[in-house]
Amino acid sequence: MSNGIDISVNLGGVTLRNPFLVGSGPTVKTVDHIRQAEDSGWGGVSVKLAIDPVPYLSLPPRYRWLKKQKLHIFTAEQRLTPGVSLDVVEKARKVTKDIAIFPNITYDGDDPEGWVKLAKRFENAGAHGIELNMCCPNMSFNLTTTGESTEKATGASLGSDLVELPKVVKKIVDSVSIPVIVKLTPEGGKIAQAAWQSLAAGAAAVGGVANRLGMADIDVRNPMGTIYRLQDSMTLGCLSGPWIRPLALRDTYEMRYYNGPDSFIIGSGGVSDLSSAVQQIMTGADAVWICTETMLHGFDWLPKTIEKLKTYMKEMGYSSIRDFRDLLHKNVADASGLKVHDGYAQVDLDKCTACGLCWNIGHCSSITHPEDTTTIDESTCAACSTCVDICAARAIAMVER
Repeated sequence: MSNGIDISVNLGGVTLRNPFLVGSGPTVKTVDHIRQAEDSGWGGVSVKLAIDPVPYLSLPPRYRWLKKQKLHIFTAEQRLTPGVSLDVVEKARKVTKDIAIFPNITYDGDDPEGWVKLAKRFENAGAHGIELNMCCPNMSFNLTTTGESTEKATGASLGSDLVELPKVVKKIVDSVSIPVIVKLTPEGGKIAQAAWQSLAAGAAAVGGVANRLGMADIDVRNPMGTIYRLQDSMTLGCLSGPWIRPLALRDTYEMRYYNGPDSFIIGSGGVSDLSSAVQQIMTGADAVWICTETMLHGFDWLPKTIEKLKTYMKEMGYSSIRDFRDLLHKNVADASGLKVHDGYAQVDLDKCTACGLCWNIGHCSSITHPEDTTTIDESTCAACSTCVDICAARAIAMVER
């Protein structure tokens, strides 16, 4: 606690010094990664996905960072074996003291008890909690989405199955004494219901991965090529990064709205700075997973962000994360409850450069340009505000009647 500001959060009895968690991925696969995260002040880490038995989909990583779109996509990824992940957890526990360590696991065998055995091995290795991967789209969900047949149900496939999901969660919760976190998929549109089922089965926390399965840019001049380096063919890839933030906020909002104020929810998706982290908290997150940003810029940007968070909280009069968690819910209305004000767009001719950008708005008949002068008919203007957004000279503003 600093100057009355407490940014710690409690996850199922595990105290996190702050709500920032390194999300399961390529930046949490070694002991050195975890030490770096601890040194940079992170509250916890989710170790890279480990699959038991040996993963049936595990290839050398192929990533693209599409800077213009602020989009990260990967098609191939190398998972950890349980043995490697267990070794990382055991060794990391011996050399760290201020960071929580959560292995991210999936069982891919035929015996449901395999989940329990795997979870107990990580509990014995010293994990602070167990994170169940019910979200990864680059496993069986990828296969079924592309039309292939598979009897396997892992990652996103299991996370969207409201019947089988709680059975697995309960088995594990009943078998271990450490918190169980269920990381869920938004694919299928049932993340809030899946969160409820997981919590009802005894999970200490739930969260959304935010990532969607999608297709990256296609070169229309060379459709048989690929944007990926050292890879043949296109494929559905796992999309993340700042572009996904609006969808990610919706995921968190839905989970909080559906599951009430007492559940512990971890948000994720496009978090890259103070503002995007606070947005997640305001829509319902107790903590946030951050993965893509650590891949692009490492761990050591967090200390400044934490200081900015404390300053922000002091300026806003917040003493804890709980003080502004869910705050946005008071300002969200459904479509039937929206109140819109009558008004019109007004142009400032002293600023207008007659560039013509607003003259071609397809749905607008209120803007004309006699003698190359922008004119807006206030009596027919629908007040949609598109012209305000596309005006490069900032010469148009909305006026309430």
